[in-house]
Amino acid sequence: MFRLNENARSGNLFLEILMIVVGINVALWFENWFQDLENADIEAQYMADLRDDLVTDMASLDDVLAASEAKLERTAQYMELLPTIAKLPPQEQAQAIYTPANYQYFVPSDFTFRAMQESGDFRLLRNRDIKKSILRLNRRHADIELLQTNYLQALDDGYIPLMMHSFDISTLTVTDPGLFDNQLFRNFFVYTSQDTRAMLAAYRSARSQSEALVALIDAALAD
Repeated sequence: MFRLNENARSGNLFLEILMIVVGINVALWFENWFQDLENADIEAQYMADLRDDLVTDMASLDDVLAASEAKLERTAQYMELLPTIAKLPPQEQAQAIYTPANYQYFVPSDFTFRAMQESGDFRLLRNRDIKKSILRLNRRHADIELLQTNYLQALDDGYIPLMMHSFDISTLTVTDPGLFDNQLFRNFFVYTSQDTRAMLAAYRSARSQSEALVALIDAALAD
């Protein structure tokens, strides 16, 4: 009789432990399920925000591309006129002098990407192709920033000081006739042409990558 009671108590204890284990597992499953649903909502919102950023960037890149292409064309024209630039009317001389210093640069709308990185939520993106594309585009943005920074530095270090000492901005007239024979002045047009071509290539690449990434996000959001 004692053994039967002991066996019964052991059986009841086993059932109680089993029920506790099952209850814990069910609770964890529901918690994970709700967390997955919440993460899916957060992921969808991030992708929607990323898409908005990319659309903004593409519009900005279109403007920058148009401005850079126009600048490249003007630079080429004035490079041909450099041998006779001193004979041009003052207004055309002023336009030529301002060409290297006239720029429109691209700054990406990367707030969403930075927020995902800083919060650790980048891991919530389950689509590997989207994650890889975002990282590749971020590297392209870094390349663009470097190109733009280097050109601005060259302007600040060389061309702008030369222009400020040789050109009266208030009257748009050359105050130092030797400016047009200055080697730095002439070489900077060549440098501007080369650098603008490099930036155009980077802008076009970023535009293409952004468009492809938008397509990936659209497909993911549609699923």
